[in-house]
Amino acid sequence: RGAAISSVVPELTLKVASKIKDDYGLAPFLISREISFNLKINYETPETLGLDRVCSAEGAFSIYKRSKNFDSYNSETFLVSVDLGTATTINIVGYPGEFIGGSIAPGIKTMITSLNLNTAQLPAIDFSSYKGIIGKNTESSIAGGIINSTTGLIEKTFSYLKSELKAKEIITFITGGNAEAVIPYFNFKFNFEKGLVLKGIKAIYDLNNEK
Repeated sequence: RGAAISSVVPELTLKVASKIKDDYGLAPFLISREISFNLKINYETPETLGLDRVCSAEGAFSIYKRSKNFDSYNSETFLVSVDLGTATTINIVGYPGEFIGGSIAPGIKTMITSLNLNTAQLPAIDFSSYKGIIGKNTESSIAGGIINSTTGLIEKTFSYLKSELKAKEIITFITGGNAEAVIPYFNFKFNFEKGLVLKGIKAIYDLNNEK
């Protein structure tokens, strides 16, 4: 009945839109910065904000709004969506539904590739090499550095929200192609949603196509 596209690769957007139109006879709804969002966007450079980050946060907010916990939503509640893909992005939603920013870091596979290609002697590794905080050989040291920098970034975000923004409740959603490789090393409560960005796209589509 309908189609929506969120794309951060502009040269592919028209190709995908054309294919959908040819195959299904639908003109896709294109998510852009000019449309309406369920979240208020509080970002100093909205023109540079990746729409994938917005869709991830929208997905988290959409799921939370349908949960029983939404009745207790207040200014001490923060939603955090973490997308573990080519980049690791952390996206934060404050009360009463405001995208307030976050972090962007290299993804875990990006870090592995960068170390392998840009150093003379460091090998490409897999995460079976992970042995904990202190690596006892090069492979376990690399695995530890990459996993702990990723988990540490998330945990430092939690710490900031609690100490500086007085968060009492932090509801975290994890998604992304690399998520399942890192999840075993998380020591915090989270919700794993493979389709988090897709749910965000649906929420934005519904808002802009209400009858």
